Amino acid sequence: MTQTRDIIHLAALLHDIGKFYQRADKSGVQSSEQIDSFHKKFESVLCPTRDGRYTHKHVIWTAQFFDDFKDIFENYIDAFGKDSGFSNQTVRWAAAHHNPNAASLEECIVQFADHCSSGIDRTESKGLEDEAVEYDYEVSKGWDKFKEVRMKSVFENLLDNKTDKFKLPISDVELTKAFFPKSKFETNGQKEYAILWGKFKEELKNIPKKDIKQLTDSILYLLEKYTVTIPSSTQHLPDVSLYEHSRSTAAYALCLYDYLKENNSTKCQIQANEEPFLLIGGDLSGIQSYIYDIVGKGAAKNLKGRSFYLQLIVEVIVSHILEELNLYRTNIVYSSGGGFYILAPNTNFVKDKILNLIETISAKIRQEHGTKLYLAIDSQAIKKSDIFNGNINTLWSELTKKLSARKQNRFAEFIETKEGFDFFFEPAEAGGETKRDAITGEEFKPNEEEYPFQPEKDLVEKQFVKKTTFEQIRLGKILRDNILYQVITKTPISYWENDFRFYGKRTHRYFQPLGLNKYYYFLSEKELEGLKSKVKGSVDNATILKVNNTQFSDFQLTGNGVVNGFTFYGGNDLPRKDDEALYFDDLAGDENVSFKRLGILRMDVDRLGLIFKDGFPNNKRTFSRYSTLSRSLDFFFKGYLNTIWRENEDFKSNTFILYAGGDDLFIVGKWDIALAFSQQIQKDFLEWTCENPMMGISGGMAIVGGRYPIAKAATQSDEEEKRAKNHSFDKIDKNAISFLGMPFAWGKEFEMVESLKYQLVSLIGKENGISKGFLGKISTLHAMKTEQESKGLNPSWRWLSAYDIGRAVLSVKSPEGKAFLETVKITLFTNKKIEGSQYQYLDILNFAARWAELEMRS
Repeated sequence: MTQTRDIIHLAALLHDIGKFYQRADKSGVQSSEQIDSFHKKFESVLCPTRDGRYTHKHVIWTAQFFDDFKDIFENYIDAFGKDSGFSNQTVRWAAAHHNPNAASLEECIVQFADHCSSGIDRTESKGLEDEAVEYDYEVSKGWDKFKEVRMKSVFENLLDNKTDKFKLPISDVELTKAFFPKSKFETNGQKEYAILWGKFKEELKNIPKKDIKQLTDSILYLLEKYTVTIPSSTQHLPDVSLYEHSRSTAAYALCLYDYLKENNSTKCQIQANEEPFLLIGGDLSGIQSYIYDIVGKGAAKNLKGRSFYLQLIVEVIVSHILEELNLYRTNIVYSSGGGFYILAPNTNFVKDKILNLIETISAKIRQEHGTKLYLAIDSQAIKKSDIFNGNINTLWSELTKKLSARKQNRFAEFIETKEGFDFFFEPAEAGGETKRDAITGEEFKPNEEEYPFQPEKDLVEKQFVKKTTFEQIRLGKILRDNILYQVITKTPISYWENDFRFYGKRTHRYFQPLGLNKYYYFLSEKELEGLKSKVKGSVDNATILKVNNTQFSDFQLTGNGVVNGFTFYGGNDLPRKDDEALYFDDLAGDENVSFKRLGILRMDVDRLGLIFKDGFPNNKRTFSRYSTLSRSLDFFFKGYLNTIWRENEDFKSNTFILYAGGDDLFIVGKWDIALAFSQQIQKDFLEWTCENPMMGISGGMAIVGGRYPIAKAATQSDEEEKRAKNHSFDKIDKNAISFLGMPFAWGKEFEMVESLKYQLVSLIGKENGISKGFLGKISTLHAMKTEQESKGLNPSWRWLSAYDIGRAVLSVKSPEGKAFLETVKITLFTNKKIEGSQYQYLDILNFAARWAELEMRS
């Protein structure tokens, strides 16, 4: 029999589905053609009143929704019975959250969960005032005007940016510019809601319903597809999506049910200082050093698989924790970039389980990776008053501090045990001629199985690696084939495993990170072709995710508990030649250029810690809003970044995305193309974040040879990125790009140096143009200036520049060249400092000359 807690969770997830349905309906309750005569009677039952009028009428559409789709929900949530009335049906758990029966624990749980998700206790005076805002809006604007309201982007008002210009499209998710916020829409919002609702209904009709967890997970993917740009409220939550509010309400309801049940409470009466919730945080450290800690031939080809493998580790840990705590995906507040936060009930069961989970997961990581990786896990109790007083950011900061403290004392508890002492202080390696992993350089242990690996096609002799390295190489090979689907199961799919081989080694087709009970299959076009006769087979408890595509119902597996959905992955394709993936040395440039170099590019969002801590005012600090922020960043980095890459032939042919997700990215490619890629990323990120000046993105690019050690290149790009983060222009710090050892702020400063570079490239070497020697002259002048300024000498470089450039003007015949040199001569002699910049004109001109020279050689 389905557990009550699962029904409460589903009811809470769909408690506001009526808002979507209501906005799609052009009429009010009594004149609606969507609401039948039976449900029109329920205003007095479900709706609160104000000044003699019923308010919050969306709940009538919520009730109608369950009746419309009763064949889907009949085993879990009953529609209002036409004969038996309405007093006991579970549909009230979803539809009565604004006017619950005080005697119904379930109805009160969903109501309180709704308040927690909104950050407003509507049973108290402050909340009642907020309710009045909704009501007054209807009265002043017209009863149906809210049906045209679009969602605000969560980015626009972050860090007290005071604009109100942009709105999001009313649309299902798509990885194109059409999904970006805009300042103006030509179409009617209500009509767009109606179109979107029609699409949602069609997909809902075919949703699997064999068990409630399968149904709930399937609905969650549909809600993510169709409601991430629908505002939860047209007034006090216009920048929180209906999806995140619904998800958060479901998570709170599940936690409340477990908390009250453990405390034998029959009423949902939580005191201000009571702590019913627990925020669990996790942070995997050692990621960067682990990815690049590779040696030997073919090491570069292993990077992609190695990076993705770490993403799988975090994903499988989160999934394992949810299963062990009997929670849903709705309980994930944030999961990206090696960190995660989970909302859980503050029960003894959960707290005891966490201790066991820390021990189990830590042991698995040590067994696989020694001390290279470390997972810090901790938790923070949440009071009712924290939620309604806007203290979520403080709790988040406190938990972050706890995680940082654990990372500072890695393995402290383990080392105190006998096993831990032996692990750290007994000799770990034999040294000498002991055989080592060809990629990582790690020693093979006695009797440890060796796996074959052939780094280059033309090498006859195979090398050998450890099992984990072998799995990462295999994963990298699959990623090179462009993943279409990700299938996750709890047991291996036996009929997919027959005689599967890799480098001649018989192995399994699945991946099982850390040996936890999750099996991952990645299907490319080639894989699907090979499994054509088997993909229609039966498997239980499988999740099938389409990669970077929300049209996810075209690949099915039969069986119990099968869920279809979608996921985003940054970089699921690579540049190719003759259908073969290209790698570092191939991307550095062809043999015809004298300057054959790679660009190793890193970029990440500025001030993200500050944004999570202080980005929202007190009355807007809710988990639903933080999740909206997190998901919006993921959309750009994990999803839309692929579109930028795919739609530009230069990017597609000369770069590849090694990693992208959360708030950062790592790209490798031909140096000048990688730089152009970074410019497009910044331009589109500015547009995605509503031109909020506080939402910057900084980057650093190292320029290295095609065979340069990737670990060193990664360190150099990190140093460049730090220069960008420490740069300021016009009293605004960060939001910059740094390469060749010099940072420039995006916008005016970077455009200035780029414009000079363009002029130099276009004028030098052309008929009657400027000679290449002019670039060397600029470098000489800059060196003189630097020396004279450091020693406090007279600036003779200024007179020399006027003399040398004046002579150069005489030898240039093109009018454009003469005009350019005259401008340079005058500006140099006056030693003009660039307004708002820390640089003088010669600093920027010298950099532009270096850039131009490298570009002309490339």
